[in-house]
Amino acid sequence: MKSINYISLLCFILLSINACTNDFEEINTNPNSQVIGSNEGLLLGAQITASRELMDNINGFNKGVAKWTQYYTNNLQPIEFISTDTGGDFNDFWVYHNLVTQAIPLVERIIDNTEETSHPNFKAVALVLKAWIYENMTELWGPIPFSDAQFGEVSEEEKYNKPKFDTQEDILKGVIGLLEEANNTFDLSGNSGVAIKPGSDAFASGDILKWKKFANSLQARILMRISDVDPIFSKQKLEEIFSNPSKYPVLESNDDNFGMQWEDAVGSYPDPIAKYVDNNQRAPIVITGFLNTLGNLRDPRMKVLVSPATGYTDEVTYVGLPPAFDDENPNGFTRMALDSVSQLSPNYTTVQQRPIMTYAELLLIKAEAGAKNINVGTTAETAYAEGIAANMEELGVDAGDVASYLASVDVTYDSNKAIEQIITQRYIAQFGQSINTFSMIRRTGFPTLDFFDIGIHKGNGYPVRMRYPLAPMESFNGENFEAAIAGVTIIDNIFGDNLWFAKNAPTVRVEPNIQTGPVLFSY
Repeated sequence: MKSINYISLLCFILLSINACTNDFEEINTNPNSQVIGSNEGLLLGAQITASRELMDNINGFNKGVAKWTQYYTNNLQPIEFISTDTGGDFNDFWVYHNLVTQAIPLVERIIDNTEETSHPNFKAVALVLKAWIYENMTELWGPIPFSDAQFGEVSEEEKYNKPKFDTQEDILKGVIGLLEEANNTFDLSGNSGVAIKPGSDAFASGDILKWKKFANSLQARILMRISDVDPIFSKQKLEEIFSNPSKYPVLESNDDNFGMQWEDAVGSYPDPIAKYVDNNQRAPIVITGFLNTLGNLRDPRMKVLVSPATGYTDEVTYVGLPPAFDDENPNGFTRMALDSVSQLSPNYTTVQQRPIMTYAELLLIKAEAGAKNINVGTTAETAYAEGIAANMEELGVDAGDVASYLASVDVTYDSNKAIEQIITQRYIAQFGQSINTFSMIRRTGFPTLDFFDIGIHKGNGYPVRMRYPLAPMESFNGENFEAAIAGVTIIDNIFGDNLWFAKNAPTVRVEPNIQTGPVLFSY
């Protein structure tokens, strides 16, 4: 998409101006009074804003989430796994602020517009977008304003000025309700009166069936997310979705992969990773957690996603950078040169369509469901193999390499370690979806990550949440904020009690031994 219409451009400019505001109180003002515009411009503006905050962005907060999931980093120097100031990893204030004062109000305006002038598909798309935003927000922070916040306005009713914090359970189940409503609202007739122009939809180019498939597949992701803490509800809803494809269509092939279509590095809304490479003349550096996972499995996706380190005799040598290291541990890593570690491949950094959800992920969700005796219409083993193959096909891996990989000892499905295998493959397939993977790791304890017990936070384990944006919450809505975290142990803002969806989660696995030096993988 190389151009946008004037309405969309105006919306984008307004968003950029709003991003500079310091008016914290607008977080809780009425979204329906903030933005007026066409549904086309509002939708594109909401997509751009939400994607910048919630998808991988090497210049922004996701340098932290990508580092915590051990995908990639932009720092070659000695670094702690969790920054001394956790806000240095995740810009909690601006992420929360921009979502609540920009993206969500645009979505709410679309919904309001469709109440005034009926348009089922704009309404359904807005409901899905709202669900996706709130799903991410509650999985990052836990309890946040939801039921009152969406009606918030400056009025005599204090609950709208200072909204209560809903529990994560209520939010996630409310999000499922939004997706259910959207599924029932979509109009697939193809009539011109219910169409969405391709140029106003950076996610699906106006393909309504694709939106509907994403809505139901997102339901499946969330249901699997809560499957350990509310197994009865999760099982019932998953079986309902997968037993009725005519009512609940889901992603059926890689053609249905759903994501953000950025412009190139110099466009009106450029791909953040491509822009980073263009500005810095180098790609982000791959972390050992991800690289070693690929290397230990002899995974052919290494050659697609990762560039060889060029400072070795063998030009096809891959080396990861540790997620944390200091002047003493691990030996051989301090002051690493750029040519001694691997960077993201141009095959990855030049692609402008970044996935929010893929067919491969859905298949691996089915695999986990099957391993938990949930009937999704296929076996865990079949869905597991098909999920791996779908991701490799998406990346252009040779069919012969796919077959060899699936037949290898460490990859062949083993019912005794099925969950670990499935989650490890989701970890690989979700590369570049750091928030989604961050939630998956906290829920399952898998995959086994590289060492992260270095620095000031040593001994605290893996993060359980993102830091609340304390300034606006404590100063403006302190009473409700304090009620939301009452009885909850929070250590250094991001450690402590697990969030609700991960309440029964095992401890995140970590390699027991710190490497004594770089590990080289040659292909």
